[in-house]
Amino acid sequence: MRKKPKILFLGDCNTLGTPEIQGHAYPEKLARHIDADILNCGHTMSTTREGLEYFKAKFDPSIDTICIQYGLVDSWQTFKYSPYVLYYPDSKRRKIGRKLTKKFKKLCKKLGLNKLIGTHNVVPLKEYIQNILTIMQKAGNCSIILIDTAPNKDKTRNQDIENYNLALSELAAQHATVFKLSIYKDFATTQQDHYIDPNHLSLEGHQFIADRLTKLIQADIPTHD
Repeated sequence: MRKKPKILFLGDCNTLGTPEIQGHAYPEKLARHIDADILNCGHTMSTTREGLEYFKAKFDPSIDTICIQYGLVDSWQTFKYSPYVLYYPDSKRRKIGRKLTKKFKKLCKKLGLNKLIGTHNVVPLKEYIQNILTIMQKAGNCSIILIDTAPNKDKTRNQDIENYNLALSELAAQHATVFKLSIYKDFATTQQDHYIDPNHLSLEGHQFIADRLTKLIQADIPTHD
């Protein structure tokens, strides 16, 4: 009897799916396509920092493949000295901290400090790469699939997104058990609307990723015996 593949998904809101899509996002669609057991650890507003925490909490040696899709929030430009409060694991103290952080950033923007002092990415590219490398190094013999962040409808964000996607391509090229699912250009050129708003994917967008991921896994990804 064939063993079901076991796949861990680490990602942001476009891995989890918006509320009306949750349970029907691309990880769940993939599970139905290939008859896999999945654990969807997508989380709204999360970055590779949360990804490290999810990996520590959820990874076990029976997992065959880890799919990673971070970059939407990591690449976001924010006030250079704004603090960051994790979204996972969550607590009352962290919820209060995030509310205060949002107020602080709004005040800085109102005062023009963003332009005066400057901005940077929520998770700088060097740290983003290191966070993913840490997961890769601790995942043992797991296959890793790095998934592009789709282009944003706010085109001012897309140069940063492209830079983070390029880092994923370079990581995949350097490691034999790491694969890249490149979807950025497909989303940029499609005639279909794969979005429900500038940031979030529609059911059609999730289906597109699930179909592409299915082909990649069936062609290239081994499973444990």
